[in-house]
Amino acid sequence: MKKTVLSLAAALIALGLAACVTSQYSSSNLNYYRGQNVPPEFFKVVSSTPTEITFEIKINFSQDRLYHIVLDGNTPLAEDWVLMVTGRGQAYTAVLKAKPGVEFAAGKPYRLCIGDKNPEEVNVYSNNYRCLVDFDFTL
Repeated sequence: MKKTVLSLAAALIALGLAACVTSQYSSSNLNYYRGQNVPPEFFKVVSSTPTEITFEIKINFSQDRLYHIVLDGNTPLAEDWVLMVTGRGQAYTAVLKAKPGVEFAAGKPYRLCIGDKNPEEVNVYSNNYRCLVDFDFTL
């Protein structure tokens, strides 16, 4: 009896570990729901290269850092935490580097999603990522 219980417990632990190893918590598996629409004058693409975009954002958030994601449709091309270093009424700068193998194209529409969580953290319990603020732009 004791041997059977131990074997069953070992099998359950092995299954649990296998599920953890094989599960995919990827930010590309999420639906990025649109956040608040902010007038375009609050956002500016300061510069861009095929592998990097620099934004100037004139929004005062209460958080000290937020997660910024450049999306092509529902696919994240660049993402990172950005510190909200501003004075009252001033803009902050967000520099986002493209993921390896990704290049930004001139004339192509993209979307900047600003959220308060890392998408991989959200994907553990949900398939939906809520953007606090959205900005559609074309390079």
